[in-house]
Amino acid sequence: MNALRHYAHLWMDAVRTEKARTQGRLVSHEPDFLPAALEVIEKPVSPTGRVTAWLLLLCFLLTLLWMTFGKVDVVASAEGSIVPADSVKLVQASETGVVRHIFVHEGDVVQKGQPLLDLDPTVSGAEERQAEQALATAQLDVARAQAIADALRGGPLRFAAPAGTPPEVVETQRRLIAAQLAQIEAAVHGYGAARASAMADARAAAEQVRKYHATAPVLDAEIDAMNGLAAKGYAPGLRLMELERQRHSEGGERKVAEAQQARALSEARKFGDQGVQTRAEAQQRALAELAKAQGDAVLRAEELRKAREKSRLQRLYAPVAGTVQQLAVHTIGGVVEPAKPLMIVVPNGGLTVEAKVLNRDAGFVRPGQPVAVKLQAFPFTTYGTIPGRILTISRDAVPDKDIGPYFLARIALEKASIDTEKGKVALGSGLATTNDISIGRRSILAYLVQPIEQIRREAAREQ
Repeated sequence: MNALRHYAHLWMDAVRTEKARTQGRLVSHEPDFLPAALEVIEKPVSPTGRVTAWLLLLCFLLTLLWMTFGKVDVVASAEGSIVPADSVKLVQASETGVVRHIFVHEGDVVQKGQPLLDLDPTVSGAEERQAEQALATAQLDVARAQAIADALRGGPLRFAAPAGTPPEVVETQRRLIAAQLAQIEAAVHGYGAARASAMADARAAAEQVRKYHATAPVLDAEIDAMNGLAAKGYAPGLRLMELERQRHSEGGERKVAEAQQARALSEARKFGDQGVQTRAEAQQRALAELAKAQGDAVLRAEELRKAREKSRLQRLYAPVAGTVQQLAVHTIGGVVEPAKPLMIVVPNGGLTVEAKVLNRDAGFVRPGQPVAVKLQAFPFTTYGTIPGRILTISRDAVPDKDIGPYFLARIALEKASIDTEKGKVALGSGLATTNDISIGRRSILAYLVQPIEQIRREAAREQ
């Protein structure tokens, strides 16, 4: 208790001393009249200036560090537009035609292979029927020529008419084949009969020659005997002369018979050769007609395929599933021209952006770089941007008289809609875009120093 009283007295003495010292402090303007040393004691220098200086120095150092280590994006800006990931499909007529029926309207959604428009098939249908008739005729010619060629080679007569040939036409073709074969066989048989007649003449002449050869030795012996008797005077000379005349006559007749035999044999060979030649020429003509008919059938088949394709093209179908746009025909009976666009079909599916990268930026753009796509229809300050990524960039520049050469880049979008006050709005083909392509990062200090560096490099030079 004594100790506590002692400390309490000490505390009260300290309070009284401090109160007395405070009551003796000078008024705020009085230190100004004191000597400098006393003035500093009574009124110390304010630390505000030193604190401000240190704060400014610290801010400068922090700013320098931020400019040195802070990075900003380097972007290349390219104008473009949204297009389907699969190119827009043109619907065109292959030939001039007359519109018969229109199945779709502007904005209709169609499926792949769905009919879009019919052209009048009158002309194409007539051409197709003519081509079918021409092909049927050519196939009949092939079948007839094949039957004749087989028959001339010794085979059986078989005429295989194409399927669908009318019975009366088949019968007419059979009669025609029979008549042609009969004509050929008649010519061959005529030469055969002539050869047989010549051979008969040759055999008759040979018989005469044989007879003359058989009687000649007897006549020679008789003449020799008569010569002996005439030399002795026992035979009259007139008889000997008659025998000599007979021998000369028979010798001449024998030679004539031999000549007739040779001539008959020659004619027989000639008629035989002509018969063989006639059959060979008939076979050659039949094979030539077969080859010609086969070639003509191939040509007619190609013409029929062409006519059928033309008929098929009288109906235009949707090449892909998508939406019909830019419908250019609205009148039944209107005339369409070949290769003129009648409508386009915008394919369903993803969207991409086609951007025109200027020449000065093309060297820094690479596939895979991120892109911020700004839609001109939706201000990016309000609705933001759509992230994307470079898919491809062309390897050659496309000339443009307005902006100069540019490189076409395709940008894949990460989403196909944009958020608005009324909810998500789906993006559509044709929307104009401004595309900021991130081509790198650099420090803020480098960004600020670049103009100075450029001036330094270009200074002290004469152009």
